[in-house]
Amino acid sequence: MGKGKSTTQTVTQQDIPKEFFPYFDRLLAGAENEAKTPYVAYGGQRLAETPEDVIASRNMTRDVAFSEMPGRGLASDVAASNIAMSGDIIAGSQPYEFSQYGFTPSSTMDADAASSYMDPYLRNVLDVQKEQAAEDYQIARSGRNAAAVNAGAFGGSRQQIGESMAERDLLNRQRDIEATGQQGAYADAVRRFEADRAARLSAESAQAGELARVQSGQSAEDRAAIQDQLRTMGFSSEQAGLISDLEQQARTGNIQAAQLLESTGRAQREEQQAGLDLAYQDFLRQQGYGEEQLGFMSSILQGLPIGNAGEKTVNTPYNPGQQALGTGIAALGLYQGLQ
Repeated sequence: MGKGKSTTQTVTQQDIPKEFFPYFDRLLAGAENEAKTPYVAYGGQRLAETPEDVIASRNMTRDVAFSEMPGRGLASDVAASNIAMSGDIIAGSQPYEFSQYGFTPSSTMDADAASSYMDPYLRNVLDVQKEQAAEDYQIARSGRNAAAVNAGAFGGSRQQIGESMAERDLLNRQRDIEATGQQGAYADAVRRFEADRAARLSAESAQAGELARVQSGQSAEDRAAIQDQLRTMGFSSEQAGLISDLEQQARTGNIQAAQLLESTGRAQREEQQAGLDLAYQDFLRQQGYGEEQLGFMSSILQGLPIGNAGEKTVNTPYNPGQQALGTGIAALGLYQGLQ
């Protein structure tokens, strides 16, 4: 539109009493001053700094994350070593082989055995007994000869028969001596043989029992040694596992300590942040104090009894400044109404 061009518009006029003009003038002047006020940036701290406890917690967590766990490696190495050693021990252990005691075969009583066990002086004893029988025969023969001479029958048939009978008795006696002596010597040899065999069997049985006792003890010691080795390996595994568990507990304790430090630091930061937020809100309230007062004054003025003169159509020259001012006043009223 060109300069000085007229326009037709319908307006609703309100008659403002003259006594209220100063208030409206001051409201517009105040609004103008607020609009011209330069922007003031907040110079305070907005975000709370990270507390030392949080930094320490993060460092502890980082140390725990990158720290080695030698106890776990030790437990793994000990377990692997014990598994290999136990396999070697079990594979290398053989059942104990008991040696059999060699008993002497049981002998029987034969002529050679009887001869070896008979009294070596038996023959001398028997010969003496036979000689004694022969001497007895000679003595008896002298008596018989003397009796035959006295009877006048010496050299006769009766004497010869008597001598024959006497000789037969001597031979029978000598045979009895031999038989009785041999029988007694054999019986004594049998007793000696049985006693010797029983003694030998008893000794061999005792030796066999001792051998069995020693071998059983050795076998028990071998088994006990293997069991001791296995128990020792089991103990070492338990100790290595205990070290690993203690290490894990220490690691867990460090993590919990880091978490506790972090929670403490976060609480400190929240408290500090609350103070910083409160300071910023105070700054905002201070910066908006003028606008707040203008709004308060505008709300009062809007409640004044200003009469309505109705609507009418008027021709008014176009004035951009005046139109902008009217728009600004309307916007200011809208803004204040939203507060």
